[in-house]
Amino acid sequence: MPSAYFELAAKRVSSAPDGYMQPEQFGYDFRSWVSPYTKGACKPGSIALVLQDWASEDGLRGGPNPRIAELGRDPCKRTNKVLEDLLHRFFGVSLKDVYATNAFPFVKPGAMAAPIPQHLVNETVRQFARRELELAAPSRILALGRVAHQALQSSGVPCIHVPHPAARIGNLAAHERAWCAALGQNSRSNDS
Repeated sequence: MPSAYFELAAKRVSSAPDGYMQPEQFGYDFRSWVSPYTKGACKPGSIALVLQDWASEDGLRGGPNPRIAELGRDPCKRTNKVLEDLLHRFFGVSLKDVYATNAFPFVKPGAMAAPIPQHLVNETVRQFARRELELAAPSRILALGRVAHQALQSSGVPCIHVPHPAARIGNLAAHERAWCAALGQNSRSNDS
């Protein structure tokens, strides 16, 4: 990554919004990353994925998880498993073959399902993700979920809105149909 990326990562480490925390406060060292999620999905020039947020305080209690420390995410979480399946089905790739980041790279209080005000996500995209994506120069950008999509749109970042893998729209086949519609493709599977 260019030096401008590492400058952006240093800015993230020193600028959490009031009431939100840094991954480093939970024993992780992601100082070289704008979003920890990118550590295991850092392929500039490829497809870029922008998820809503990285982690919650409740989810990080109990000390560092070695897999999260290694990849910036827990590959055993349902969201990441569904995302891996969708990437494989649609593009024949894995998370390690794309560029992935979060619209909100900080740790939020409470549970993972806790909301973050849209205006705060919008501001964080303006401060970090917009420039980060310019540096990553992706072939296309997929915004996973409504919050990430609205934040990218508010910053003028062209993207395709697809349902977030954690969306409660049904099984993998339902996710696939929704992605097909968003990407303008025919359904690729009859899985139930």
